[in-house]
Amino acid sequence: MAARRTDNPSPSPSGEGPRRTPPNPPAGPRRTPPSRKRSAVPLPPRTGPPPPSSSRVAQRVLAVFMTVLVFGLVVFGMGAATATFGERWWGYAIGGLFCVLMVIGAVRGGRK
Repeated sequence: MAARRTDNPSPSPSGEGPRRTPPNPPAGPRRTPPSRKRSAVPLPPRTGPPPPSSSRVAQRVLAVFMTVLVFGLVVFGMGAATATFGERWWGYAIGGLFCVLMVIGAVRGGRK
C-alpha cells in the first residue's frame, strides 16, 4: 500500500503546526511590566528629602530583634529535637554552635 501524497508537507491537518504563542495579544493591561534593560528611558531621579535617621535606627533594631528570635528558635528547636533522646543540653549546644557559625559567615560575607 502506497503512502498518500499531499501538496501540504505540514503534519497537522490545519496546516499551521503547533502554536507556541497566542495568535493575538490579550486585551487589557499587561500582566508583567516591561524589562528595565529594554527600556531606553532612564528612571526619573529620586526626589524629596532623605528618610529620617530614626527610621534607619528603627530598621536596625527590628533586624536585631528578628535575628535574636530566629536564633532562639534554632537553639530551643534543637533542644526540643534532642530532648526526644533525653539529651536536651546537647541540642542547646548544637543550636548555639550553629548560630555562632551563622554569625561568623555573615561577618565574613559582609566584608567581601
